[in-house]
Amino acid sequence: MRSHFAAALAIGIAWAPAVGAQQPPTAAQSPLPSSSILTPEAAITRALDVAPRAAAAAARLDAAAGTLDQAGVLPNPEFGVEVENFKGSGPFSGFDNVETTYGLSQTIELGGKRGARVDAARAARLAARHDLAAAQLDLIRDVRAAFAEAVAAERNVGLAEERVRLAQEVERSIQARVEAGRETTVQASRAEIARRQAEVALEQARRRAAAGRQALGGLIGMDQAALKLDGTWFGRLDVPIPVSEAFPAETADLLRREADVLQGRAELEVERSRAVPDITVSAGVRQFHETDDNAFLVGVSIPIPVFDRNRGAIARARAEVVAAEAELAAERLDLSRRVTAARANLDAARDTASALQAQIIPVAEQAYRAAQEGYRQGKFSYLEVLDAQRTLFDAQRDLVDALQGFHNARADLERLSATAPSGER
Repeated sequence: MRSHFAAALAIGIAWAPAVGAQQPPTAAQSPLPSSSILTPEAAITRALDVAPRAAAAAARLDAAAGTLDQAGVLPNPEFGVEVENFKGSGPFSGFDNVETTYGLSQTIELGGKRGARVDAARAARLAARHDLAAAQLDLIRDVRAAFAEAVAAERNVGLAEERVRLAQEVERSIQARVEAGRETTVQASRAEIARRQAEVALEQARRRAAAGRQALGGLIGMDQAALKLDGTWFGRLDVPIPVSEAFPAETADLLRREADVLQGRAELEVERSRAVPDITVSAGVRQFHETDDNAFLVGVSIPIPVFDRNRGAIARARAEVVAAEAELAAERLDLSRRVTAARANLDAARDTASALQAQIIPVAEQAYRAAQEGYRQGKFSYLEVLDAQRTLFDAQRDLVDALQGFHNARADLERLSATAPSGER
């Protein structure tokens, strides 16, 4: 394989380019102090250390390694003792004619059973390794998305708080104009409604922020109350996208499907080898109590494959190979579709955010300031001020959504393009 899984983890760490100076904690480090600012790379590192999904996949890899160790073991020999010709009738009523046989038998596997088992166990270990890689990459993507969602929710809380502040300021201004007889009470009622609507929106934004922080805290094993998130990277669109137009031929998902095919073929060889009967050889010593003589004996036993030739198991294994190959082909097609969609989502979100940052929001801010000044001079009505304010806040909220969409699409694209660790093929 062409790249190591460490490169995939490095991609995950590089997702937060603005905070590269801070070193992420290692697995041996204790939880971050409550005063620390949590960066995306630190969150990824913590998640990889504590997440049950990654731990379960790692345990399955250990189990597959144990299976491989066991697969190459030879069958144990068997020791047996037989006592004959006693407690019968006539001359065999006592123990004078007892014959005692001590024997040792060993099964000799034929048909390449041991090698087939080892190959199958090796393929299963490879599949488990790719499962672990996929679980870690999925976790990295989920942490990125959860971090972006939590930061976006905090940005929306800030926008909602600013909206409430401006609504309160406008309400006080209009109330003063009403008391001075320069404005009707209808406008005061409208200002009160706008302020109450802003307060409701603020409460909803705070609830969404709490939910986002709780989701992130669950992924990284931290209490949401202790989370202090670094959001300096959130507004950047000039970060490099480490995915070239030439898409990697071996991604983690494709390698996992290829491992399924390899494992299926190995299991098919195991079933074919089981159709070949094994030989059991034995040797022993017989003691004759009556004459106190000894004699050696040897034996060979071979099952006769008349009824059971393992045909059903072979047919099942062959069908599973066909299914694995079909799933690999489907994965290639689906991967291309998902990559195209992720790239389209990323480009669309980046274009939208760029337009909002460079053009729409500056114009909306200018229009809002002009409406405020015109209202103070009596040139504009309050409805025009309210409309300009709503336009500005809608654009700012759209920017937060576009930035979150950009980071989510980037996380998806990097997850789809990441490769698995190098190892046996």
